[in-house]
Amino acid sequence: MNEYKYKLNFYIYPFYVFFFLFSFYGCSSRQNIMCAYVPQETKSNKYPELTQYTDCARINDKEEIIINDDHLDKIWFDDSGLAEIRIHDGVYYLNNQGKITKSYFYDNGADPFREGLSRTKKNNKFGFIDKKLNVVIQPKYDFVYPFSNGISKICIGCKKVKAGEHTEIQNGKWGGIDKSGNVVIDISHKYEDIEKIIIKNKEQ
Repeated sequence: MNEYKYKLNFYIYPFYVFFFLFSFYGCSSRQNIMCAYVPQETKSNKYPELTQYTDCARINDKEEIIINDDHLDKIWFDDSGLAEIRIHDGVYYLNNQGKITKSYFYDNGADPFREGLSRTKKNNKFGFIDKKLNVVIQPKYDFVYPFSNGISKICIGCKKVKAGEHTEIQNGKWGGIDKSGNVVIDISHKYEDIEKIIIKNKEQ
């Protein structure tokens, strides 16, 4: 199934700005929000695509995103019971019980699960979630790579730098963690050295 870029644009007059703020702070448990997801296949829609909806979710008093039941019944879930859903502030994974957890927007979609874990991003920090949508490694690193052979390369103090049409992660101090979040390679190395160190540790 093809992936599609999703962008929301809001154009509202000052009166509606006031109304929105009043609704958010006074009635936050009923604040409907827009989102986009791939619906289930139907007789009239054999090849469903990413579709935008204006009222598929709401934010409750605890600032949690709740998917409305009528939409939860329409979303297409994969064999593991997960779906990707896009909301104004990012991309999320959702299970068929309604649990939702933010992922990292990567390659025009939610970060894929590698070795059972997907990257998540909060307050510009990276961590990992599992397929039960639990945060298993808290977002506290400036960047993390997907797990490979049980190790994720992680950095502190690194920055994204434009390199032509792409971005590169440069500088900072690098190390490695296992899938329990334990630091198994000290966070003290240069980026160009970290891969060699990981390979060397595997050979020992």
